[in-house]
Amino acid sequence: MTFEESYRLIKSKFIEKDLSKIDEDFSAIVHITGKDGGFIYISYIKGVKTIEPVKHDSANLFVSLSDETFSQLVKKQLDPFKAFTTGKVKAKGNVFLALSLYKKYKRV
Repeated sequence: MTFEESYRLIKSKFIEKDLSKIDEDFSAIVHITGKDGGFIYISYIKGVKTIEPVKHDSANLFVSLSDETFSQLVKKQLDPFKAFTTGKVKAKGNVFLALSLYKKYKRV
C-alpha cells in the first residue's frame, strides 16, 4: 500500500466517523515508515476534524508504525492494542489519552 493510499484510507475513515461523543480534544502525528512512508496530522479540536499529509510541530501524541504493520491493521490481521503492546506501534506523548480514545472510538 502506498503512502497516498494509506492517507486516503485514514482520511476516509476519520471523516466518516461520528466523533461527537468524544469530549477530549486531541491531535496526533502518525508516522508511517518504510520506503513509501510519510506523516499524517490528525486533530479533533472543539468539534472540528482536521487531517493533512504533513508533519506538524505540535501534537498530543506521536505514533509510529511500519507500512507493513499499517497494512495488517487495515486488513484486521492485527489487533491495534496487541500491535502497541508488542512494539509494532510506538507511541510518545499522551498515551493515556490515546488508549482512552481507542476505547471510545471502537464504541463510536
